[in-house]
Amino acid sequence: MSDTSLWTSNLRTRWWDGLKEASACGAAAGIAWFTAHLLFGHPTPVFAAVSAIVCLSPGLPNHVRQAAGLTTGVAVGIVVGQIALLAPDTLPVFRMMAATFLAILLASAFGAPPVVPIQAGVSAVLVLSIGAETAGVVRLMDVVVGALSGLFFSQVVMTPDPIRSINQIAERLLRDLSGGLRSCAKALSDEDPEEANAALHSLSLAHADLVGLGTGIKAARSDARWSLRGRLAAAEVQELAARYERHAIRLYASSLLFAEAMANAIRKGAKEPPESLSQRILLIADRCDTLAARGSFGPQSALRDLPPLTDIVPKDRLWSPVIHRLELMEEALSAFGRPSPVGEDE
Repeated sequence: MSDTSLWTSNLRTRWWDGLKEASACGAAAGIAWFTAHLLFGHPTPVFAAVSAIVCLSPGLPNHVRQAAGLTTGVAVGIVVGQIALLAPDTLPVFRMMAATFLAILLASAFGAPPVVPIQAGVSAVLVLSIGAETAGVVRLMDVVVGALSGLFFSQVVMTPDPIRSINQIAERLLRDLSGGLRSCAKALSDEDPEEANAALHSLSLAHADLVGLGTGIKAARSDARWSLRGRLAAAEVQELAARYERHAIRLYASSLLFAEAMANAIRKGAKEPPESLSQRILLIADRCDTLAARGSFGPQSALRDLPPLTDIVPKDRLWSPVIHRLELMEEALSAFGRPSPVGEDE
């Protein structure tokens, strides 16, 4: 995959993720506004809508903690602000500074997410600036409604499937490796050093998929712990995450080592590459595509054994490290794609 194709693919992924998150935020804000107006008669429940958006902010690893932290911070700030109103109003700026300091200090003691001290400080300032009638208990009621609306969307409506999320990233990794291997096979057939270096570079671009897989695994584990849908698939998430963590780096590294060895052999003028080596590379590329298409728990026919690479005997010893490293990649690919019982090492 070229740099431009990778950038385009990442842009499409970000746009799609952003579309889903923006839709959830908009719908949750509207429902929170309508609910607060219906239940409490607030004419403009701005804080309900804002709270729903804060709870569903894109990129958050844990929406439950965000909602709890938001409510806690607002409550602390309102209490501190109400107490600060009892102080003389001779120096309002210093009173606001003291209230903000105290609210953030108290909220920090909870050891919770950053949203807690932030909302505590903001709430204290709002109580002092626009009054307790608007920014006090009334705001807390709106915040609770907004947080509940955000939780409903994050836990029920828009919760991603953690298994599918991990598999989609693993699929991109496998398909990018497949494309790089096909480039390797062509470079080997043409015995072209420049093509070999380009194939090595193509495989190196799969590092972005590897990083994305690590991020996806972390997010899936968080979903398995903090979302209803994730808890139902927690065992599968743990098995899949453990397998990918053990073998994804190994698979990526072995593919780079193979491509580097092949490029070195071609550059050094290795003679007569084994006839079956190029075909074997294409078979492994096909296996990557098959594994990507079948998913994590598909039929094991995708992993049918290939003939041992020791059957390929090169005439030039420069090809020996190439064959050895291709064998290591085959082993890594089999381990990457073969499910195993939870807790069992492969």
